[in-house]
Amino acid sequence: MMNIELHTVLTLDDNEKYIVVAKAEHDGNAYDYLLQLSADGEDVTEQVAVVKEEKEDNRLYIVEVNDKNELDRLAPLFCKQLEELQ
Repeated sequence: MMNIELHTVLTLDDNEKYIVVAKAEHDGNAYDYLLQLSADGEDVTEQVAVVKEEKEDNRLYIVEVNDKNELDRLAPLFCKQLEELQ
């Protein structure tokens, strides 16, 4: 089974490519903060996504997080990590 690491490029259901720029764990679940890559893959856009890693039958799936309460709980974890990178 593959692990998702920082700087991994993922393709979401919208067929757009995103790069993992931060990771967090909350309540035993792994989450990734993603920035969308430009069409040429050289830059990032302002589009962001948060995904939850789910493992089932020895396979890894990612599910986009859209619940505002869940995003509010995760935001401080990602912000702290992103501040450390600057």
